[in-house]
Amino acid sequence: MSQFKRSAQVSGAIAAGAVGLSLLSTPSQALQGSVANASYGFSARILIGESERACTGTLVSQRWVLTAASCFAANGKPAAGKPAVATTVTVGRTDLTQTSTGAVRTAVELVPHPDRDLVLVKLNTGVAGVKPAALAATPVTADQAVTVAGFGRTKTTWVPNTLHTGAFNATGDSSANIALTPTGDAVICQGDTGGPVLRANGQSQELVAVASRSWQGGCLGTPATETRTDALATRIDDVRAWITGNVTPVAGDMNGDNKPDMVAVDDEGQLRLYPGTGTGAVGAHALIGTGGWGGASVTHRGDWTGDGMEDIVALVGGELRVYPNRGDGTLAAPVKIGTLPTTARIVGVGDTTRDGQPDLAVTNDDKLWIYPGVVGTTPKHGTPIQIGTGGWDVMTLTAPGDANKDGRPDLLARDTRDGIFYVYLGQPNGSFSDRTEFGRGYTVANRPLVAGASDANRDGVADMWATAGDGTLRFYKGGSDIHGPIDGPSVQVGTGGWGAIKSIS
Repeated sequence: MSQFKRSAQVSGAIAAGAVGLSLLSTPSQALQGSVANASYGFSARILIGESERACTGTLVSQRWVLTAASCFAANGKPAAGKPAVATTVTVGRTDLTQTSTGAVRTAVELVPHPDRDLVLVKLNTGVAGVKPAALAATPVTADQAVTVAGFGRTKTTWVPNTLHTGAFNATGDSSANIALTPTGDAVICQGDTGGPVLRANGQSQELVAVASRSWQGGCLGTPATETRTDALATRIDDVRAWITGNVTPVAGDMNGDNKPDMVAVDDEGQLRLYPGTGTGAVGAHALIGTGGWGGASVTHRGDWTGDGMEDIVALVGGELRVYPNRGDGTLAAPVKIGTLPTTARIVGVGDTTRDGQPDLAVTNDDKLWIYPGVVGTTPKHGTPIQIGTGGWDVMTLTAPGDANKDGRPDLLARDTRDGIFYVYLGQPNGSFSDRTEFGRGYTVANRPLVAGASDANRDGVADMWATAGDGTLRFYKGGSDIHGPIDGPSVQVGTGGWGAIKSIS
């Protein structure tokens, strides 16, 4: 629809070519229409700088917001990486004056789409307790009813504090654009750029597009001669894979760079974070725990706090604790979720019960147990389930991820008596299969420590790390099947000093 053309001063507004209004001097935040209710909590208000620009976005995972690229750059192409101007994102508050719900976050990274008016905004930490919007998998049909939400100005208010919604009919074609025509007096105004365009799907709503451009007829500040109220939005159903591929958390990632990391306890009782490089190697470590970790059983695999970030779980002095991740791998104060004997060992195995929560595999009293995670923002586990009857005290457990690509997490166990490795495949009922031999030669002397590395080299196959008897670290690339070779092949990825490490995960 060529009658729509982007102004050179888009600056975070939904720009009408004939108006070209800017937010540089007048920040604005809502769509002219009805005040939204709490079911629109996934809507986000985005403020760039002190008050340079404002727009609207949609929470699409606990740590990512989707909005229009033109929110950040007049030409619709912001640079990838850290935002050029400090950006604040408020999520989960349809009324910005209410601070008891939702959260305020800082934008730390932009991922623009290569050829659409779309950008993903990464938050410094995830948002717990707010359900992300569901993504549509099919395009709109002709004259389909949709709802648009936004924090932009209205016909009478420059800076409203509430999210507004308006009813439109949407029509799409094979292009990236969806045409929006109001069904009443709704109009998309400045500050609504990037706002969600939603379609009913049963009793819920799904995101079909992101608001992009509007004539803004009747919006406060628009000349009275401008009466057009139709608009354009950018469809998202056909770029759904691009969205999910960027926002889905990577198993094993602690520092938020989408590469699996290693956590280790050293001989001074300190907790180290070794950032993964995405090749199977690890970078220089950072201390994330300065003392008191000696003898602890430490693991990380999954989000226990509902904020989309992987947390540490540790058995320390008989207390089973969750250490929430602050988003960069550093840890907040622990939350006690249970007690166990200090001789018990824990492994974050992943979501064995398929309820969206991480679970723990625990060896205790020569038996194997699953401690299921419980849905919620407060870490807790459910009633332990015994899945192994005996012989587990001599086993070293680790979790590689999904070793056979059936969508379920699997378990590895090394018999410390003879160095034979076994794989236990995840089953639909949350348990594991009988063991299959995985490899030989993994004696405690030859390979003192072993740890599942998730997909450390990012090739889609579960991998493993192990320390060697000569004090080096080795990386074992996952193979095409579940049967590992006899202690190999592997690549040395750490040159020395690993003999001082007491545990890895």
